[in-house]
Amino acid sequence: MKPKTKAVLYNFVAFILIFLAFRLTIGYVLKLNTLWLALISAVIASILAPKFAVVEEGGKEKILMSSIFTKGHKEM
Repeated sequence: MKPKTKAVLYNFVAFILIFLAFRLTIGYVLKLNTLWLALISAVIASILAPKFAVVEEGGKEKILMSSIFTKGHKEM
């Protein structure tokens, strides 16, 4: 599998896991309309989810992760 495909899959999985966690938690605590519940969860998940990107260094592609909880970028 190409590194760009892996990065897209990692982004998707990270977003979905955080989205579902917040959607279920907020849905349990507050009784909101499902549209508002989904919108609030999507905004929170897009902010908190780690971002994965592919960078080419020295002719080799590397997957880097950036998050609001870590300084700098981490290599995967």
